[in-house]
Amino acid sequence: MKFKKNYLLPVILLSGILATYGASYMLKNTFWGHTPLYLLLGSWLVLSLSVFWKYQSTNEHLLYFLLSTASGLILGKAFVYTSPLLCIGFIPLLYATYKLEQGSRIFMWAHFLYAFHAFMLWNILATYWVANAALVPGLVAFILNSLFMCIPWLAAIWIGRKIKYLWLPALIVFWISYEWGHHQWDISWPWLSLGNGFAFYPNWIQWYEYTGAFGGSLWALSLNALGLYILISKKLRLILCFSAMLLLGIPIYISSSILKTTELNGESVEVAIVQPNYEPHFEKFSVDENLQMIQFEKLSRNFISPHTKYLIWPETSFEYLEIGAFANDWRVIRMRDLCNMYGKMCLVTGLGTLRTFREGETLSEAARPSNRGGPTKYFEIQNSAAQICGTGNDFPVYVKSKLVPGVETFPYRHLLPFLKPIVDKLGGSIYGLGKQKERSVFESDGLKIAPVICYESIYGAYVGEYIRKGAQAIFIMTNDGWWDNTPGYRQHLYFGALRAIEYRRSIARSANTGVSCFIDAKGEIKDRTEYGKSTAIRNNIRFSNQETFYLKYGDFIVYIALALSFLILMLGFGAILKVRFLKNQ
Repeated sequence: MKFKKNYLLPVILLSGILATYGASYMLKNTFWGHTPLYLLLGSWLVLSLSVFWKYQSTNEHLLYFLLSTASGLILGKAFVYTSPLLCIGFIPLLYATYKLEQGSRIFMWAHFLYAFHAFMLWNILATYWVANAALVPGLVAFILNSLFMCIPWLAAIWIGRKIKYLWLPALIVFWISYEWGHHQWDISWPWLSLGNGFAFYPNWIQWYEYTGAFGGSLWALSLNALGLYILISKKLRLILCFSAMLLLGIPIYISSSILKTTELNGESVEVAIVQPNYEPHFEKFSVDENLQMIQFEKLSRNFISPHTKYLIWPETSFEYLEIGAFANDWRVIRMRDLCNMYGKMCLVTGLGTLRTFREGETLSEAARPSNRGGPTKYFEIQNSAAQICGTGNDFPVYVKSKLVPGVETFPYRHLLPFLKPIVDKLGGSIYGLGKQKERSVFESDGLKIAPVICYESIYGAYVGEYIRKGAQAIFIMTNDGWWDNTPGYRQHLYFGALRAIEYRRSIARSANTGVSCFIDAKGEIKDRTEYGKSTAIRNNIRFSNQETFYLKYGDFIVYIALALSFLILMLGFGAILKVRFLKNQ
């Protein structure tokens, strides 16, 4: 039955007004806050509704469009502090896919359009704040990420057409494999991995110490698959509803039991954290470093005590420190003087460092020529963390190695040179930043810490490499002010807190602005600071040597998913060969 397209006109008009308001505000103001959401969401609705207006005409098509829209909205909201919505977010889109496949055979592009629409809404609603750092590159990121999400979705539909009963199992293992793959490559963006979405409800997911965050992805996908079966299976609906209650309730009950029995073991160590609150777009990298040092020193002196063992400053607190020349750098000298106030205190801080390559030394991909004249020399810029103590001339440095695509690294620059304008717009360069091959830990008086820099904190297996090297606590140094006062910095906080549960390690988090805090081994956030406030905090955290199941066995769920994905694909290709063989008989 045809529907009256005129009903869509008011929605298109309102979406256009929303987008126009967002664009107007952003043109007139320096800081955008939540306004990119209005521009992006309004623009996408105008575009998607216009396409729908032109090519679709029945009530059935309208239903599928509304279902895909519902999935996008639910999944987007799930990543803005509403974790339980992950349990149902895919169901509308799954139902639309099921209904489409029940009719006459349709082209795969129809499935793609509905899925892409849902995933774009999901990306925009959950991560619109990326546009505060750079609008056009942010839009490119939304499009690419939505396209990547369509790959496991369409692959599962393809399998379902060959072997009907494998559609949903294929979707589950394909999606987990996709999430894992999105952790590995240079265009890595695992922000919207489903397991991260449960971070806002840590009391539900204490069992991550066994499964890691991928266990949350498996849980969410299984609940959504079961939800679809409840919709389409009338005869088994009661049994399936009971099964869904068990699938939802048992992990929460297990988590509650773990929460009650888990003891916070380890040596208690006093740590102080500084949050200087320099606005990163226009202030942080333009204010005189001597004035910044005075502010850092003032905040530190007001909060450290004779019992403070560690003081933490945020990511890139100071820039352009030459590797190998720390001892004579005035900033390091001031830091050491501060450490000497009380005994054996050590300062762990984020720094922007420079490494000059010696003649004949193998150059890294980030090596760039010096413009100082004379013989050509090469150097690389690094985003680093360093430990500075009151005595000795040993300054251990860790170089950030999970780099933000576009900003800190130019992904596949030799294959994709046309992306250079986007990288320039993000403030990056074709060279990117240097990195190191392996993780390293900082040690002082038998205590070992993992120096985790910003983006690295959302990679579970990656952080595990520090723990396997003996890290007893995790120090996160970050600069979350790029995204203004939006969900971005809160998501970053909660996603990083998952590492405390996975490895039962306390976390001390120092942000330039955003949230500085302490996180205990159960994932509970303590002493959190306010956004936009210059302050410092001090508390005791536990340094532990506990080994969790996840530490010992890693992402075993991923390994199983990868193996099953391969097997299912082989079955799919086998079904094709079988059909062709029978046709030739």
